Amino acid sequence: MKFNPTMLQAYFIAGTQDVASKTDFLPTVERIVQAGATAFQFRNKGAVKTASRDEVVELARACHQITQKYQIPLFIDDDVDLALTVGAEGIHVGQKDERITSVLERVGDQMIVGLSCNTAAQITAANQLNGVDYLGTGTVYETNSKADAGNALGVDKLRELVQMSKFPVVAIGGITLKRVAETVATGAAGIAAISMFIQMTDPAQQIAEIKATIAQVGGAACSPKK
Repeated sequence: MKFNPTMLQAYFIAGTQDVASKTDFLPTVERIVQAGATAFQFRNKGAVKTASRDEVVELARACHQITQKYQIPLFIDDDVDLALTVGAEGIHVGQKDERITSVLERVGDQMIVGLSCNTAAQITAANQLNGVDYLGTGTVYETNSKADAGNALGVDKLRELVQMSKFPVVAIGGITLKRVAETVATGAAGIAAISMFIQMTDPAQQIAEIKATIAQVGGAACSPKK
């Protein structure tokens, strides 16, 4: 599957730690993906994450079956071995995860590669890399969904970082439905979230509204700056 910036429009992230019980996880993933999410990232982190390696692989494979059913990419957070094992379309790497150069060497052109960049220095360094497809930038607003999210950037700083990046940027962190318009007005290609998607009461309608807002504001039209 080739990368397209529209994959970033409604980018859903979750692991078993983000739902009430493990039995809720796969039904929640399918509910949001079926409703129109444009990508799903399996993120197995936190104090209540799924610990057994066999169980993690099984869950990732089940997630991949769902994303393939609805023809969107599955991204694996940080874990290259897991991504390769389940044949995921993409891998997302944080600044504290496996070094991005090592990831690029391992996956080559087999996968879509995302990299978290939250400072000007990180984006300047990322701009020198070949093989990265998009950047994840945040946290835009305060959030409780990720313990390692750091301080909120705000939309003005996000806009500055988006303008610096030669890659499409997906904004993440504390984004709510009411904040989508101001977030993508920065030039971000889309929004990534955990809680916002899980808490949706009418996912099909609400995701459609996100996509319509992005189309109206023009974030999805952003293309890599060469």
